[in-house]
Amino acid sequence: AAGKTRFVLYNRSGNELRVESRTQNLYTKQLENSIFLCAMSDNGTLAVVTEDQTSMAKLLVYSPSMEQQLSWSMTSNDGTPLRMAFSPDSRKLAAAVTVSGGQVMTNLYLINLASGDPVSLVNQGGVPQWLGWTSASTILAVYDTRAVLYNAGGGERAVYDFAGTELKDVSVDAAGNVALLLASGQVSQAVTLDKNLNVQFSAAVSAANSIVRAGNLFYLLADNAVECFDASGTQQWSQNLDTSPQALLANSRDLLLFSGNTVQKLEAPAD
Repeated sequence: AAGKTRFVLYNRSGNELRVESRTQNLYTKQLENSIFLCAMSDNGTLAVVTEDQTSMAKLLVYSPSMEQQLSWSMTSNDGTPLRMAFSPDSRKLAAAVTVSGGQVMTNLYLINLASGDPVSLVNQGGVPQWLGWTSASTILAVYDTRAVLYNAGGGERAVYDFAGTELKDVSVDAAGNVALLLASGQVSQAVTLDKNLNVQFSAAVSAANSIVRAGNLFYLLADNAVECFDASGTQQWSQNLDTSPQALLANSRDLLLFSGNTVQKLEAPAD
């Protein structure tokens, strides 16, 4: 899990975590119980969910200097966090906590790190596939059947339903713009949404494994190719590859393509 200048490395079911900067190890910590999930804020605050002997799970939050800020023991009624995300100012933590009963339900909590008291924002059916802040006051949760934009103070701001299609992949850029790759049988569908979940483009596309949103563009990664489109769905270029692409990192300057054990700068084909 990565923040702005540091990241945390851990194994699920292991009990050791390492916090690294760009150049060195900052600290290594042994926890008493197995780790379920970690999240790192932009200022270096660390959230860790561990197994707990006396309850369902425990959420621990550590300051950038590795001092414990808060602890929350979750019962079977509360559930276990599957997704966590810090707010842009690193002062709040959103946690999607899933409870498995007769029906899978997700409780979305907001924790103010100054007070430490979890506040329940919503109870939603389904499993969260992505969770993040799209602004200082809005939280986006992408479930297996729909995407929901919540106000940090509570209540839904916008909803996009997948209308019976299956969520295959989701990508959200730094500005909160969304790209969805949906599937219905053998047919793939790409959908682009603005930060308020208004539809910009929705249509069937060639078979793809993943989608990447970057501002006014989105990219489809297929078995041996990368395609680039603008947000309205107009193809900009397509490039065949010798190996299957696993991931694409798009920033303001470069396209970095990951495949096998290599990463390379991807240049758009010349006209």
